[in-house]
Amino acid sequence: MPENSLSPTHNLHRHRVRVRPTRYGIGFMILLAGMFLGSINYNNNLGFLLTFVLGSMAFVSIGHTYKNIAGLSVLFAGAEPVFAGEQAVFSFAVHGAGKCRYGIGFALDGVQPADHDIPAAARRRVKLGVHAVSRGVFNPGRLILCTHYPLGLFRVQLKRPLGLECIVYPRPIAGWVHATAEKYSAGGEEPSGGSGTDDFQGLKGYLPGDPLQRISWRASSRGQGLFTKDFNSRHSSSVYLDWYSLAGTDTERKLSLLCHGILTAQQRNLTYGLKLPGCTLAPANGQIHKTRCLKTLALYGL
Repeated sequence: MPENSLSPTHNLHRHRVRVRPTRYGIGFMILLAGMFLGSINYNNNLGFLLTFVLGSMAFVSIGHTYKNIAGLSVLFAGAEPVFAGEQAVFSFAVHGAGKCRYGIGFALDGVQPADHDIPAAARRRVKLGVHAVSRGVFNPGRLILCTHYPLGLFRVQLKRPLGLECIVYPRPIAGWVHATAEKYSAGGEEPSGGSGTDDFQGLKGYLPGDPLQRISWRASSRGQGLFTKDFNSRHSSSVYLDWYSLAGTDTERKLSLLCHGILTAQQRNLTYGLKLPGCTLAPANGQIHKTRCLKTLALYGL
């Protein structure tokens, strides 16, 4: 599902609700059975009265537990992309459908539920986090809703398949990535044979693949690190982060190195492209281009 998109609203209809006793409820029923047998054995009217009053309270609480979750409206509001190894956060908009709901537990498969009170008139935003292990399209499974309101004797639990998805980028790994330098025209035309007139603009951080003749050796000799001279001209430099320049056969490591290269190039405000087997993204810059490159890495080979 695309980021920040809204899925259709899912109403938790009454016929889908199942009520079961909690461990406290089972203990309470055993206690009532003992009180009832003791009242019969001793022919104790007060014992019968107390047993029936407590039993009636437990029986009425079943209806309140049932109604506390039946008819609740849940809307999947999307999940922001994350990097592998981080926590993916899934957002939901929950509406009480005209009545207040108390102690509604929300969870995903393998995650402990967190209780929320849902107001009657307004939507409540609920966020659930789950660990994203590997890159690709992450599906955490079904949404779990539960409640044991009001007495804790009975519990309702529902598992709803809402089609939850989150894009998981490769985990960035710092390393050397060969960046192929190329020329592109600011006006969209092919560059001519001449280099044009360049105006010195300042120094910028060195990126592997930058021309050696533009390295500021004076800054390097002062212990300030590697910098390249930045020139402004009609034809500007762009770089390609190239899959084929990476040694080894480990696909995931290559994707992680390219992911770090994209983040570095974006941080340095470079114009960069991406070369993968069967896919080439033209050089560009900006947040949209960064997201497109990272998503291409996330879905590569899947």
